[in-house]
Amino acid sequence: MGYFGNLVAAAFGQSQPVSAPDNWLIRAVGGGKTAAGVTVVESTALQLPVVYACVNRITNPIARFPMKIMRAKQGGGVEEATDHPMSLRIGLRPNDFMSSRTVRKTVQAHALLWGNGYIEIERNNKGQGVGFWPLLPWATSPQREDDRLFYRTTIGGQQFRIDQGDVLHIMDISQDGYVGLSPIAMAREALGLAKALETFGGKFFANDAKSGGFLLHPGKLSPNAHQNLRGPNGERRVDPANPASRVDVQGGLDNAHRVKVLEEGMKFVQTTIPPEDAQFLGTRVAQIGEIARMYDVPLILLQSHDGVPSWGAGIEQLMIGFVRQTIEPWVAAWEQELNWKLFTEEERERGYYVKFNMNALLRGDMAARAAFYKALFEVAAISPDQICELEDMEPAGPGGDARFVSANLQSLENALNPPEPPTVRTSPAPPPVQAPPDAPDALNPVEPSPVNAPPVPEAPDVDPAPEATTEPEQVIE
Repeated sequence: MGYFGNLVAAAFGQSQPVSAPDNWLIRAVGGGKTAAGVTVVESTALQLPVVYACVNRITNPIARFPMKIMRAKQGGGVEEATDHPMSLRIGLRPNDFMSSRTVRKTVQAHALLWGNGYIEIERNNKGQGVGFWPLLPWATSPQREDDRLFYRTTIGGQQFRIDQGDVLHIMDISQDGYVGLSPIAMAREALGLAKALETFGGKFFANDAKSGGFLLHPGKLSPNAHQNLRGPNGERRVDPANPASRVDVQGGLDNAHRVKVLEEGMKFVQTTIPPEDAQFLGTRVAQIGEIARMYDVPLILLQSHDGVPSWGAGIEQLMIGFVRQTIEPWVAAWEQELNWKLFTEEERERGYYVKFNMNALLRGDMAARAAFYKALFEVAAISPDQICELEDMEPAGPGGDARFVSANLQSLENALNPPEPPTVRTSPAPPPVQAPPDAPDALNPVEPSPVNAPPVPEAPDVDPAPEATTEPEQVIE
């Protein structure tokens, strides 16, 4: 090994194969051991359950959203485009070997771990996209030469140069706009602490659930005794004649609760802090929150309920907040790359674009959805067939595309151009009856004048009634 090799080995350790996750080259570029004493790289970060759960929570919605190619209609509105080579493939099978869910979940996971997800667009002779092929993020990188950007990738040991217009590049935060930052590299210390806690817990239980310590000997160990405990090069020696090997045989999880034998008056002295004193469980819970914060995933979605407040008053509001805060930015990254690179210039001029349908996760409860659709329906913003489509129901049938206003729930066309009211035909009225000339008007009778009024007959004479006489009462004795 030359001078440079010795210098590198002194700084980063002995040479190792590049495939090793903790080789000196990886450590040199920032992927070595953390302050907690463990190695953290993208390929091993998924071994932490909280990282696996965060990646799964974000990739699952991206992979399950219905994705369609749409285009603008003449006269306004949009419709699904069925004449594009990727119209059926984009949401079902982007290539012959992978489903749409597999491609999207794989590439999104690459972006969450390595900071960059790459997809090569396969094109036909017309320049139209006909397939998607994921590229390995650790073997692909963007490069710029003479004001031109291209991607260099390695497939099957062979290197390829791909034009930037044929590569979908999904990334989040970047310092130069060309390469995304790896979340694992940025938060490697937090991940290293979580990994060290798992290792500590595993070794604690492997050591009979006892903390470490040392053996106190009443005398002084000779050089030969020291060598019996450790080999000449400091390695551990497993030899039945070696006193140190007896400690190894008596330790470990398989020897838990067994009687231990110490020779020559040796005593075991515990030196490390017990896990309960070191806040072992509390630190593990804190690291779960730290990693969830890195990926912007609510703790309640990671099955962690340790005094964690949630958005809104229920799970529906929580999911809506999660979609808008965490999922929607990634969906925007996918749509912008697809809308610019998938279509030819002619297709973009004709109004072709890709749309993720996130309504499934943005829906509220049944009452909220009914009120929302009712409000849109009454202002003619949505038709019955559109409501059925959003709810995955069968169309309403003939007339389902008509829109109505709330006045009389009539069609919008009739409301803007009301038809003339129909005329009602009636039979002709009979002619009026002519009254004789001397007949008085029934409506305006003629009042007789006092001169011509007929005489009033006199009342007959009536004799006055005889006066009543009163005779004295006779007293009968």
